[in-house]
Amino acid sequence: MYRSELRHPTAGTVLGGIAALLSLAALIVSLSSSASARSNSTLVRKGDIAPGAVTAKALAPSAVRAKALAKGAVHTKNLSKGAVNAKALAKGAVGADAIAPNAVTAAAIAPGSVYGGALGPQTIHTAPIPDADTVAENGTWTASNTEIAYCGLGERLLSGSFAFTEPGNREVSFLQVRPFINTSSPSGVSGRIASNSGGAAVGEIGAVCLK
Repeated sequence: MYRSELRHPTAGTVLGGIAALLSLAALIVSLSSSASARSNSTLVRKGDIAPGAVTAKALAPSAVRAKALAKGAVHTKNLSKGAVNAKALAKGAVGADAIAPNAVTAAAIAPGSVYGGALGPQTIHTAPIPDADTVAENGTWTASNTEIAYCGLGERLLSGSFAFTEPGNREVSFLQVRPFINTSSPSGVSGRIASNSGGAAVGEIGAVCLK
């Protein structure tokens, strides 16, 4: 009796074929979606944006950083009046190299904004001025030697001062309070007095210096 050699596919074979077809269909859908996404993407160029279209309100906080700006992209004309203030500047952001010659003038500085205390610590150096008069109240006034109060090494002179720490019989006066500035040695203030106090008076010269 004749028997056919044709065999029916098993359940495993059928399920394997279906899985292969589904995988192929998923791959086609994925490639189609990627191609569609690429075709729908939009590239925004500089010329596509109308002047004034992007304002400060349209930008998220910290959206524009220094690295996003080309060198020299922001000029004075691009900034509104008062836009750059102390709060907008990082500490140490403006150094000597960032300031053009003669950029900071008296008109650019608010009254009282620059004074000795704002420049750094101050020191006061004093020197006594002895009374050189020998006979009190004899009608002859005697001038003292010139004494100098020097600033410390590396300090800069701001101003000078004078006082009588001991007025004697009050027949005294000061003759000189003169500041001087040296480039190779300390600066200071020189002073002299005149007296008819018979050596009882003492003056004091002072130098106010900036460290």
